Amino acid sequence: MNYFKGVFKAPALAKLTGINEKQIHHYATGHRKPRPDMAKKFETALHNLGKELIAAEL
Repeated sequence: MNYFKGVFKAPALAKLTGINEKQIHHYATGHRKPRPDMAKKFETALHNLGKELIAAEL
């Protein structure tokens, strides 16, 4: 989470993943650990973004 914190702001991650922005802050700071389903949701969203970026033609 901390790596992506430098790349994406919490509102962008919230929009991308569908996870509440406040919850993303909790995960990023280590105050809470995401449940397996939330971690999978985050992972899937990042993979989908990667696929979109790969498919982009400039």
